[in-house]
Amino acid sequence: MAEPLRLSQHWRRLLVEPERLAACAGQLTLSAAESHYLRRVLRLRSGDRLALIDGCGGLWSARLVAATGAASEVVAALEQPLAQPLQRQPAPSPLIALAVALPRQDPDVLLRMVCELGIDRIVTLQAARSVPAARFKSGRAESILREAAEQCERLWLPSLAADQPASTWLAGAEADASAAAAGLPSGLKLLATTRHQGLPSLLDRLGEATGAERPSSVWVAVGPEGGWSPAEEGCAQAAGWSPVSLGETILRTSTAAVTAAAHLAAWRRCRSV
Repeated sequence: MAEPLRLSQHWRRLLVEPERLAACAGQLTLSAAESHYLRRVLRLRSGDRLALIDGCGGLWSARLVAATGAASEVVAALEQPLAQPLQRQPAPSPLIALAVALPRQDPDVLLRMVCELGIDRIVTLQAARSVPAARFKSGRAESILREAAEQCERLWLPSLAADQPASTWLAGAEADASAAAAGLPSGLKLLATTRHQGLPSLLDRLGEATGAERPSSVWVAVGPEGGWSPAEEGCAQAAGWSPVSLGETILRTSTAAVTAAAHLAAWRRCRSV
């Protein structure tokens, strides 16, 4: 009996929308951009193997072959049936999520890092003190997340809601709505803030979320460089967000967001051991 195919750490990964995989009948014709990336950037050749991921926990191995009658096209031939992926990973649980008012400098780096750390859901906020230029061009944030997911070899692509008005979003309990839509109860909502005495640390609040009372989702909201406005903090606390500290020093938004993401990922990892 032949040995079962095993996932290789050396296979390059390509994230493909589930709808495209479902419609390809095992022969996925790659776009011009995908072909260029695989052939010119990664230097893959016909017959080389790669991993296709759908961003929803599935991974298939595939081989590159030339498309019949189209010398410039490349096809990825799946080596497993769509219903029987080489690897299937359940959705991470509990859900960990980050809402952040993007900084003006290097917001793409922030997005890459929180994706690599394992955040499941990301919301970018426009706060009262946000820099107007701190926005992604259309499609740019989604492209960054796709590339980061391929690079860090995660099987679940984070979901993204961009440019939400901070006060409205925090007051509207969108975190609860998204949890309910996924069949989950309301989660723990933590507002990272500064210049307040006696706040519990994020680590302490996460440490309390254990045992049978462990929340099904945990959200952390991080404000802009100038901090939350009093109105935003008031809206958040009225909607059930608990203020927490990320440490004794004042952190830049990027540092605060990555710190929060790292703490959330470590908390979930410890809970699953």
